Amino acid sequence: MRANGVKLLTMLEGLRQFTIPIYQRPYSWLKEDCKKLFDDVLDAGKDETRVSYFIGSVVYYQDAAHAIGTVPQSLVIDGQQRLTTMVLMLTAIARYLEQNDQPLRALTSSEKIREYYLTNRLEYGDLFQRLLLTRRDKDTLISVVSGHPLPNDFSQRVQSNFEFFLQSVNGDNVRALWAGINKLMVVGVVLEPGVDNPQLIFESLNSTGKPLGQADLIRNYVFMSQQQATQNDLYERFWFPMERAFGANYAAMFNEFMRDFLTMKKGKLVNIDTVYLTFKEDYAQGRVGAEQVEDLVRELYNHATYYVRLRQPEREEHPPLRAALLKLREFGVLVAYPYLLDAYAACVSGSLTKDELAEVVRMIEVYVLRRAVCDLRTNTLNSTFASFGRQIDRSNYLASVGAQFRGLSYHRRFPTDWEFRANFIARNAYNASRTLRYLLDHLENYGRKERVEIGNYTIEHIMPQNSNVSPEWREELGEEWEEVHATYLHTIGNLTLTAYNPQLSDKPFAKKLTMENGYLDSPIHLTKSVVSEPKWDKSAILRRAELLADLAVRIWPMPQSVAAMPDSGDIALDDDEGEEEVDLFATAPSSTEAAS
Repeated sequence: MRANGVKLLTMLEGLRQFTIPIYQRPYSWLKEDCKKLFDDVLDAGKDETRVSYFIGSVVYYQDAAHAIGTVPQSLVIDGQQRLTTMVLMLTAIARYLEQNDQPLRALTSSEKIREYYLTNRLEYGDLFQRLLLTRRDKDTLISVVSGHPLPNDFSQRVQSNFEFFLQSVNGDNVRALWAGINKLMVVGVVLEPGVDNPQLIFESLNSTGKPLGQADLIRNYVFMSQQQATQNDLYERFWFPMERAFGANYAAMFNEFMRDFLTMKKGKLVNIDTVYLTFKEDYAQGRVGAEQVEDLVRELYNHATYYVRLRQPEREEHPPLRAALLKLREFGVLVAYPYLLDAYAACVSGSLTKDELAEVVRMIEVYVLRRAVCDLRTNTLNSTFASFGRQIDRSNYLASVGAQFRGLSYHRRFPTDWEFRANFIARNAYNASRTLRYLLDHLENYGRKERVEIGNYTIEHIMPQNSNVSPEWREELGEEWEEVHATYLHTIGNLTLTAYNPQLSDKPFAKKLTMENGYLDSPIHLTKSVVSEPKWDKSAILRRAELLADLAVRIWPMPQSVAAMPDSGDIALDDDEGEEEVDLFATAPSSTEAAS
């Protein structure tokens, strides 16, 4: 490895080409990054006492054995963001000089900038370019440097940053800007193939510039040590299709995929912030050599395709499985994805059918929903699903899943019908707003052919929330009105949906029934059991709660393979004190995620 400080323009000049490897992330600098660099260069140019300005490092493999008459190739390992941005700035300056009668003729010209720093004038095709990017960035930068029309599928980032520089260069600053560019210094780090470890150098330099995400670090780790032909082959066959499958949300979703994939592989939780280290030091250890790397990349690609279907069920072609996954996403059960990734892989390998996988997904929904209704601790769920697949008998998969749920210890238990009903009726449902809306949605739409979008409705307390209970409601509730109000106000029996909450307000029950847009006029099925009551008191609330509990048990039934649950006295207690509570909905994907 050779490292030396050199002027940026000196690095760019001469017959040569800097090439970005296909696995590197796209050009990603934002307008604010470009503005900061532009202002810094301008300040350096105006400061006559400053002789140099350091803007970072460029790490590359130099092709030392190129044939005479050919263009020397430099494969850039780190520094493409700075190089690309400076090429855009130089191109904008050349364009300005060209269009304004060469105001810096004594110092430089548009022709000199293009010939010395942007192109290899006597070469053809890709070799004409001094800097060659990848994919959309490549074609867009070629068009920008050459002044040609943009391609149809152009890079928005390359084009918008070039437009920023075009608008920023003017007659008042161009001279100082050119002076600043002549002061720019970089550390050029030239690597020796077969001697230097580019990954270690790359990691040590990644603290400067725009930091790479976990996904970028993993991709670079896998590809950096491969021969260029292998890089191109594996990237085109596996990695790029994987990136494309994740869509516009690639970076965040790939991080989550790798967290869940590594959790599945290790059988214990992996923190999303340590995904790269876990991948490098554990899962990929000894698997990035030339003989093993294809199997590693293929495995990641295969599981990524499963994960996309789990997280974006619209892509799943099997209707029952798609429906089950849509409900799971709606409920936001992120903790189950490490196990479901394993289950989907088992399905692809033939251990269970898509219908059986759909039943497994429904079991998970019922399990998590019942535990939420029973207000059981959530600190067991992550670890439960992290290791769940390891105990499954692949020769009798569905029955084994049921047995696995049955065998869970007390704190991790699958709530029985009795426990589910009791808590459904008695617990404060209103404060668990996300779970409540999910419950009300499915209670309301069960059996309906025309779905009611409950997002258009608010939750209505039939017995009003107002702590200053009116005389009419005191009479309605009876002598024990204070206890009834305190005990049953937020329970499911006292809650329904309405679009007229302000109008209903604290009105007496009889008025709420008969007023315009009152309960009798309501199209909401959940209100049908309210209008059949002559008065609204403790008995009416409990009767309605029992009816809704019966419906809830039908919607979220105890799976037959799980139904033979032991009594709580026969279940061994477990110790989960070391695990943290989890928010089931902490990063739940929105319904628009699938469109990305």
